[in-house]
Amino acid sequence: MLFTFKKESGIIILSISVYIIKKGEKMNFRSKITIFILAALFSVMSFGSSAFAAENITSRLKIEPKSIKNRGNEWSIDISGQNVKEGDWATFRAENVSVIPAGKVDLKYKNEKIGEISVDKKYSDGHDLNYQSVVRNDENAKPGAIVWQGKIVFNKNIEKYADFKTSISNNNANYFSLVNHDTTIETKIIGSTTLKGEDVKLTKSPLLNLNKTVVDSAAVQFNSNDGGSVFGPTITQSKNNPVKAGSKFKVTMHEDSSIRFDNKTYPVGSTVWFSKIRNSISASTPVNKYGVYFAGGPAMELKVVSRSETEIVLEVVKDMPAVDSIYRGWISSIKIVDGSSIKNGTISDVKQTTELISPEGKTIDKKYFNGGGAIFGSNVETYAKIRKPAKPQKPAPAPTPAPAQPQPAVEVSKAEKPSEGKVQAPNTGFEKSQNFIILAFAILGVTTAVVFRKKLAKIKI
Repeated sequence: MLFTFKKESGIIILSISVYIIKKGEKMNFRSKITIFILAALFSVMSFGSSAFAAENITSRLKIEPKSIKNRGNEWSIDISGQNVKEGDWATFRAENVSVIPAGKVDLKYKNEKIGEISVDKKYSDGHDLNYQSVVRNDENAKPGAIVWQGKIVFNKNIEKYADFKTSISNNNANYFSLVNHDTTIETKIIGSTTLKGEDVKLTKSPLLNLNKTVVDSAAVQFNSNDGGSVFGPTITQSKNNPVKAGSKFKVTMHEDSSIRFDNKTYPVGSTVWFSKIRNSISASTPVNKYGVYFAGGPAMELKVVSRSETEIVLEVVKDMPAVDSIYRGWISSIKIVDGSSIKNGTISDVKQTTELISPEGKTIDKKYFNGGGAIFGSNVETYAKIRKPAKPQKPAPAPTPAPAQPQPAVEVSKAEKPSEGKVQAPNTGFEKSQNFIILAFAILGVTTAVVFRKKLAKIKI
């Protein structure tokens, strides 16, 4: 009789090989002891496997949505429960409300991380429907924002508390489909209780009719959950004056701007793409039977020619087709140099000049912008407080880095399939109990040897 241990998917498996005793052969004392030890080990292993298994505790946890505001951009959930173990998990469903920025965030209780909340599955996304790089027409797509499942997975710290009650708030852009007729969309979060927000009324999207090609304002976004940031300028192209290869696109940040470019992304020589954004709707844009537009088409390819903290220059690689379109792309991550401009989850005083120059060196359009940007995240107010250094003097102080922040059921219809979603089995906590179990085995073996050593000594091998 032999026994071995192996680890599969985080679980220790005991394998036993038994040798058949020949007829008439007596089982010796050593064989009896071996069987006794193996039986004890098998019992311990069976107990360990069941004792440390994680559970779906959705039915035992209170997941209570408390608010849905601002067209589903902002929402909050209270979470409470009792006797929760490491690896235990629960889910909730969100319909047409914003996802968690960066896809996940810490859940905290008494200033301590007790788990993590993530975007577990996405079932539909009205925003992506309008944002295809290639024109398509999906007849089954209905107007809306995003329908998704959130998942809460607890860590070892939760076992310190017999009961707990915490909350999570979220703020993120929530884009609805662009449509060819007025319609109404419902916002909702379903947990232990169901909360319905105000209905969102979508109006018929206007059609583009552009006389000339111009530069437009930039999108500026900060993510408090992972510390990420993006800056995305815009080119609005008329079919009468399409952008040509060799054209230069220059963005200059002013001295009194609240932000600067940094060099974390898109170094000199790299390629960036300005997508034909979803607002690029004309009379020829495909639309399905539910009125959803599909504003796809080829993107604009540009190469980064030069960059610094205050200026980025790009060059268009290929001629663009002669169509009315709006193009936008991320060209840099950014940093805050004047935190006093932060208020209510936004940053103001983003001051830059944007210029589009023809291959011959002639200025096609040049504009000055004084705009702002959004700070998205969960429990975003903490981020705002962290990022409020004194207004820069000479020399300007380095910006204070922002640490990552914290965060958070129903059965999905059988006919509904997630559009994308990786479902991973949660950590059961069994791996961390291995050392304890191995130690128990060792003690058991030593004890057995001491008790029976005299009898074992007399046995002939």
